[in-house]
Amino acid sequence: MARVKKGVFFFLLFLLWVLQESPAIGEMETIFSPEGRIRESILKELGSATSTVDLAIHEITSLEMAQALAKARQRGVKVRVIADSKQANIRTSKITYLIQQGILVKVLGGKEKGVMNHRFVILDGDRVLTGSFDWSEASLKWNYENILIIHESEAVAAYQGEFDRLWREKRVIE
Repeated sequence: MARVKKGVFFFLLFLLWVLQESPAIGEMETIFSPEGRIRESILKELGSATSTVDLAIHEITSLEMAQALAKARQRGVKVRVIADSKQANIRTSKITYLIQQGILVKVLGGKEKGVMNHRFVILDGDRVLTGSFDWSEASLKWNYENILIIHESEAVAAYQGEFDRLWREKRVIE
């Protein structure tokens, strides 16, 4: 009986070790605002990107966020943005600024297929930030918002697949 208990114990330890090392179990961080540190977290993640930034966003009116994307591009990071067509045309939108900085931008929505309402960014193909947070001054200062930072390969691949599908649908704005 002691031998069986010892075997079960070691099996459970082994199983725990395997699950801990499994790529299906990823790291995730949850951040809330306005009191949280969403701004700092996004800026840190954009600042640490080394190869790609793929952003699908409803609106971007924050100059600080737009500048962080431009800085990433200046470092040699490939930056692509998909935004909502209606939001891209509002006076406070930073889409024109991004285009002027050489960032590839596409818009979705309008008469085509409804509102582009995604809010996610994929960084270096290995992490995703997603949640209710729009990259807007209102979201930064007043709104109750959230983001998740996900480091899980299957989830990242799913978001990348969605971004790539949307990117293929539309033309680049110049």
